[in-house]
Amino acid sequence: MARRAWRTRQKNGPGLLFILVALVVVAAAGARYVGLYAPEQPTLAPQWRAVKTEEEPPPTEEEVSRRTQEPVTVLVLHAHTSENYSPSPSHDKNGKGEIVTVGAEFCQAISEKGIKAINLKASFDAPKYSDAFKNAGEAVAKALAENPNIKAVIDIHRDGLPVQKDKDYTAAVAAGQRVAKILFVVGDVSNPNSSSNMAFAEAVKSRLDAMFAGVSRGIKVQHRNVNGNLHPNTLCAYIGDYNGNTLAEARASARLLADAVAGVLLAQAQEGMSVLPTTTP
Repeated sequence: MARRAWRTRQKNGPGLLFILVALVVVAAAGARYVGLYAPEQPTLAPQWRAVKTEEEPPPTEEEVSRRTQEPVTVLVLHAHTSENYSPSPSHDKNGKGEIVTVGAEFCQAISEKGIKAINLKASFDAPKYSDAFKNAGEAVAKALAENPNIKAVIDIHRDGLPVQKDKDYTAAVAAGQRVAKILFVVGDVSNPNSSSNMAFAEAVKSRLDAMFAGVSRGIKVQHRNVNGNLHPNTLCAYIGDYNGNTLAEARASARLLADAVAGVLLAQAQEGMSVLPTTTP
């Protein structure tokens, strides 16, 4: 009898255990239903909503329009600020030569194309001519830091060729008038931007050739530092020559150069192209 009773209890045991487990599950479900059960992380949803509400809203159409209509800006200077054209003395004693007038003509012409020009008129080659590019570089670096949206740096010079050169070597006829030819110079010393400087010079020269054939004298690579490291779109433009051109011819050519530079920069802007970030000297 004792052995039979033990077998009966053994047989009925699992049924009782199942009933107890079921009761616990039902009790837990009831507690959750009436609000007695608290989730382990009740603040996840509110935290997610707080983050979503702090996101910056997308720009309005007016903001987008304003950003896309900001004018393209160029920086214009003259490392050799004292340069003159014949028959004036080759260099101005006060450090402000006729090349400054040529630069002002360029700035006026390019502004007429919708491009903003910042013109550095300080004297960089006085009192020590050999410090010209060093002094100009410091001024350019400062201007770029103050105006990070500058798209190109244009350093305008005039050449100083030997007197025996043919006078027409630096002169051409364009738009019905006699103008000074333009030589583009790229420096390859301490210049990680030499390739981009060359690409920019080639783009400007190509547009100048297409618009005013015969005005360009080509592109020359010089083994010197001409501050090309300060901006990928740095252009040294030698407008005319001291012996071979007059100030009037140089001013006329400056307007042609402005047309070419404006064409390149506006094409970049329209195509959504941007220059490489400005590098530090």
